[in-house]
Amino acid sequence: MGRPAKMTDTDVLDVTYELIWQRGCDDVTIRDLEDALELRAPSIYRRFGSRDQLLAAAIDRYVERVVQARITRFLDEANDPIQGIREFFLSVVKVPAGAASAPGCLLTTTSQQSARDAPAIGAAVGRGFELIEVAFRRTLDRAVGQGRTFVAPTPEVARTLSQSFQGVLVLARCGFDQLDVSVNHTLDALLMSHRPSPNLTQGASSP
Repeated sequence: MGRPAKMTDTDVLDVTYELIWQRGCDDVTIRDLEDALELRAPSIYRRFGSRDQLLAAAIDRYVERVVQARITRFLDEANDPIQGIREFFLSVVKVPAGAASAPGCLLTTTSQQSARDAPAIGAAVGRGFELIEVAFRRTLDRAVGQGRTFVAPTPEVARTLSQSFQGVLVLARCGFDQLDVSVNHTLDALLMSHRPSPNLTQGASSP
């Protein structure tokens, strides 16, 4: 009988990020990792250097598979950039069938735990947050170019969107309801209040 296939590094990272997404980095021990990965600690250390480095690499993998996929779907591929931003927010407040609350975001959860103080883990979380903020900025620039919004300067608005998004994720994971209403009010205030009114536009063009 042949030997069972060895888990690739990608397999290890996929299992690890699912584990820490469910439990949080602070509550995942090396023993938990051994059990979930069916690997002994020396093998884990040999392949990834340390527990913190494994968790950091798993967070990077989560960003690659989950966060980037959502950015591509809702922001980069949206015909209407403003509606794309709205859908990006609203998608995280939806509660899956049978769940008590939305699953939240691994980046947001980790940022609130002591694991964030580990240099490797903190750097991975920071890379994920930066990716989201840059995507917001890119989408806002596209919206301005299409005349769908008049926000300026976009870097500051993108930072505000990123911070608001993290707050929504925390509240969604805590089970707050009617977040869709709050999200829509917030985005209207941030993105639509800068649009010149038709009366002002007509007045400016009058002789």
